[in-house]
Amino acid sequence: MTMLDSIPTMLATLAAAAPAESAPSPAGFWMPVGASTVAGDVDFTMDFINWVCGFFLLLVTVLMVIFVVKFRAKPGDAIRMGGPVHHTGLELTWTIIPGILSMAFFWFGFKGYLDMQTVPKNSFDVNVTAMKWAWNFKYPNGAQSEDLYVPAGRPVRLILRASDVLHSCYIPAFRVKKDCVPGRTTNIWFQCDFPTGLDVDAAHALRCAEYCGTGHSNMNRKVYVLVQEDFDNWVTKQANWLDEVPDSELSSIAGPKLYARCAQCHSLDGTPGIGPTWKGLWDRVNGGAGSDGKFTDGKGYKDIIGPGKEFETPEAYIEDSIWNPGKHVVAPFGNVMPTFKGQVNQRGAEAIIGMMKSLDQFDAKGKPIAK
Repeated sequence: MTMLDSIPTMLATLAAAAPAESAPSPAGFWMPVGASTVAGDVDFTMDFINWVCGFFLLLVTVLMVIFVVKFRAKPGDAIRMGGPVHHTGLELTWTIIPGILSMAFFWFGFKGYLDMQTVPKNSFDVNVTAMKWAWNFKYPNGAQSEDLYVPAGRPVRLILRASDVLHSCYIPAFRVKKDCVPGRTTNIWFQCDFPTGLDVDAAHALRCAEYCGTGHSNMNRKVYVLVQEDFDNWVTKQANWLDEVPDSELSSIAGPKLYARCAQCHSLDGTPGIGPTWKGLWDRVNGGAGSDGKFTDGKGYKDIIGPGKEFETPEAYIEDSIWNPGKHVVAPFGNVMPTFKGQVNQRGAEAIIGMMKSLDQFDAKGKPIAK
C-alpha cells in the first residue's frame, strides 16, 4: 500500500478520534464549556488545527536555530559557490505530509459546516430582530422577550434580521455566530441538551459580535435552556403577560417593563441620549413648556397635534411615534429609532403613555418610587 492509498484510512482514524456530537465539550483555553450538540466537533477541529500548527511552528523554529548555529559561516571558511542539493525524499516528505494534514483540515471543517448549515426539519423557530441596542426574540405564539429562552433537547432555529445597522448574533457556549444584515434574513440553529433553568448564573451568554455603536455593550443578553414542560409554561405566560396586568396598574407594572426597551436611547431625568428625553415630554406634546420644539422637517408639535390636525390628541401622536418613528423626527436627533410595530400593541402603547404622564412616580431607571 502506498502512502497515497493510506490517506482515506488516516482520515477515518482521525474522524473516529473526534468526540461524539452529543457529548458536552469541556471549557478550554479558547472557549467556555460547550453546551450544544455541535460544540464538541467545533472544538475538536479548532484544537486539531492549533496543535498541528503549534507543532510545526516549534519544529521549524528549533531546526532554524540549530541550522543557524551549526552551519553559520566562520572566519576563514571557503565561500561555497554551488547551488542547493536536491533531495527527492525530503521534498516528497514535506509535500505529502502537509497535503494530508490540509485534507484533514478541510474534511473536518467542511463536515462541521454542513452540519451547522443544515437545519433539522423539526426545529423550533424563534424570530430575532437586532436593533440599536437590543435584541427582540419573538416566539411562534406571539410571546416576546429580550433574553432568549429555548427548550432543551430540541433543535432551535434563530431567524435573524437587523432593523438598522449590521449586528452579529453570537452564542459562545453553542459555538454559533451569524451576522444580522439589514434587508436580509439569515439563520442559525443549535440544540442544547443541558437545561439551565431560570438561574441567571447558569444561563449562557449571548453577544453582538459586531461593533454597532455607542450602546453595543447593552446587547449582552442571556440564553435560558428550559425543559420542555417549563418552556411551554413560560412561553404561554409570556405571550399573555400584558393582558394579565390590571388596568389600574398598567402604567406602574407594564410601563417600566416596556421602558426597559426604550432606556437605551430615552432617559427619564433629562440626561442627553440617542433620542429625546421623556422628562417634560407630556408638557411638550400638550402645548406646555418646550412645545415650540421643531422636527427635522421644520414642523413643530403645535403644527401636527390638535383638533383638525394630523393627530387629534397627544396620545395619538405618541402611539404613531412608537410604530412609525421616522415620520416626525425631533431635531436635532437622527432617524435611528426602529419601529415597534408588531412588538408593542395598543395596550402596550397605553402603558407607555401612562408612564409618561406620571414620571414623577418613577426614579431615573424607571422603577416605581412607591414600591
